[in-house]
Amino acid sequence: MKKNMIAVCDSDTDYACNFTEYLNNKKKLPFRAEAFTDVEKFYSSVGSQPPPMLLIAQKDVDERIQQIKEENVVVLSDEKEEPKSPYKCIYKYQSAESVIKEVMKYYTEKTQVPFCSDARQGMKIVGIYSPSEICANCLFALAAAQILGEEKRVLYISMEDFAGLEQLFLREYEKNLTDFFFALRCGKENLWEEVEGMIQQQGDMDYLPPVESPEDIKSIPFVHWSRLFEAVKKSGRYHVLILNISSAVDELFSVLNLCSEIYVPVKGGFIADCKLSQFHTLMENWGVIEKDRIRIVSLTGESMEGINTVQELKMGPWGSFVRKVLENYERRKQ
Repeated sequence: MKKNMIAVCDSDTDYACNFTEYLNNKKKLPFRAEAFTDVEKFYSSVGSQPPPMLLIAQKDVDERIQQIKEENVVVLSDEKEEPKSPYKCIYKYQSAESVIKEVMKYYTEKTQVPFCSDARQGMKIVGIYSPSEICANCLFALAAAQILGEEKRVLYISMEDFAGLEQLFLREYEKNLTDFFFALRCGKENLWEEVEGMIQQQGDMDYLPPVESPEDIKSIPFVHWSRLFEAVKKSGRYHVLILNISSAVDELFSVLNLCSEIYVPVKGGFIADCKLSQFHTLMENWGVIEKDRIRIVSLTGESMEGINTVQELKMGPWGSFVRKVLENYERRKQ
């Protein structure tokens, strides 16, 4: 079977087909799923090339499963209490989201290698940074993540001192980036495991819950941010990493230099123009970031009107404005 294929084998046709359809409709997952409702057809189909992961109903397990490596098998159990089995068992009648989250967590822990992504060209890092417009910077970054997430797997990371995502998305988080950086300082080896346990979804993007306080942002060295980005990149799970960057981060220009594209939202005005001029001067003095990587985004009051909910970020005048900026940048590169 193909490297990025996961097999769902269950003689319960409705379950196998519905679960497989759910997986394939989630473009954020780094694999395609294929349903098998006949055990005989499954084994004849895979032949000598078993799938990297098999999800099989408990009632369909027989001795032929021994031809597949134990760590590549997850048994879909009918009971909540995990039965005695040499294979990983997951209760099949919980939410599909919970099932696949358990599957991916198990696979990563067992093999130390995440599912291979089809993002063969590597992960692109897009930075959003403004020396003057904090809220507009956040709005642009969130809208860009949602728009790019329509066709690609996108992870959004806020590097702001006050991100406000709990209030924006009305959620509480068990873990956040403060916990990740603590684990890193303590010598945690499998950093992707820490990242994967935090991932949240909002609309067409995934994101990591931000640090708890502005003091945390100021205390995180650039090298630790680099370790985080490298862990995400090595996972192969995402095509695009969106960074909402604030001036509070350590080695600001080093962070910006990691980005293949840098969007700088600015409003006209005397003070804003002075801040932007200083930014350009410092960037030129640093002499590393090429000008063609930077896109100055001139904001108008009209373009930012009508944003009252998260859903409106990529809709209406603002969504159309951000979409046009992204499309123009792509055309300019061609």
